[in-house]
Amino acid sequence: MSEYQYYEFQTLDRPLTGPEQAEINRLSSRVQLTATRAIFVYNYSDFRSNPRQVLTQYFDAMLYLTNWGTRQVMFRFPKNSIPAEVMSAYQYDSGLEWSMADDYIVLNIELNNEGGDGEWLEGEGTLSGLVQVRDDILQGDYRALYLAWLMATEYALEDLEDEQEDEDDLTEPPVPPNLKTLSPPLRNFIDFFGIDPDLVTAAAQTSPSAEKSDPKLSKNIKLLTEAEKRDFLQRLLDGEPRLNIALINRLRELSGADAPGLPAGGRRTLTQLATLADEITQQQIAAEKQKSEKARLQKLVALAPQEAGLWAKIPGLIAEKRANTYEEAVNILKDLRDLLTHHGRAAEFQTKLAAIRAQYPTLTSFHRRLKENNLA
Repeated sequence: MSEYQYYEFQTLDRPLTGPEQAEINRLSSRVQLTATRAIFVYNYSDFRSNPRQVLTQYFDAMLYLTNWGTRQVMFRFPKNSIPAEVMSAYQYDSGLEWSMADDYIVLNIELNNEGGDGEWLEGEGTLSGLVQVRDDILQGDYRALYLAWLMATEYALEDLEDEQEDEDDLTEPPVPPNLKTLSPPLRNFIDFFGIDPDLVTAAAQTSPSAEKSDPKLSKNIKLLTEAEKRDFLQRLLDGEPRLNIALINRLRELSGADAPGLPAGGRRTLTQLATLADEITQQQIAAEKQKSEKARLQKLVALAPQEAGLWAKIPGLIAEKRANTYEEAVNILKDLRDLLTHHGRAAEFQTKLAAIRAQYPTLTSFHRRLKENNLA
């Protein structure tokens, strides 16, 4: 099987200039390039440039995907746009890293699942479903960072389960608001990195609900000086990226409100989260089993008036000696077995089944199907 490596870079704050596009074209003959996106796909070779350097020089977001299990997303942020306390709180080894590059902050979120999970995931269109996460982080929504921490600590959890050493247990970072209500980009993020949904549900139990932004901030527009209003309008005409964030921060400052900070509240250990997730999984299994049993009983109630007709139908199906009619006959027998067993008539079913088997002793294909379905 050939290898599959997919690189995609996107600009979010501004399009690429003509000279920049020319420089990117020189990186590889394989590039698929527009003013806002560059894609490189490799099956037998490698990307010869440094992806992080390409990101920091030209782009705002990058996705890397392989068929052997690597899944990576990197975002570039303007310098000083992410509070130091946030970068310190949401990080873990090589899976969730912050670094500085020139006038930018780079966030690297990476999963290396050696051997892969058997799923061949195509990269085309994936990054577009994730880039909103960058804007959310810029606006103080740190749910993606918390989810990335859950992903990055997966192997630490496995080590804890294997070694059972509580002293090495990890404490979760601050739990951001609104983790119970996930946006489509966040769901895409969970799917892309294969984060356990039950672990997310467990983590969300202590996540408060909160409005995304303060609607009262708009009342503070009148507090802007005429010079500030003209400045914001000029910057808007100049196409300054993320100007809305700068305006929100200024209005918040005028109102005396603090900038979004890290949420307070109790912190759980990784083992506690895993225990909660396991309880949620077991509850779901029990609920699904109850639902399945209810559906089975409803089906048996509906079958009861048809019992005589079903027994009468079986010989005709077997006599046709075709694979599909054998299959239909076996399915009817399975329903009859469940029906008669439910009514305490299992012995009667076995007697009738034995008579059918004796009636067709040479039909090996039919008998094989009976055996495969535990009817022989």
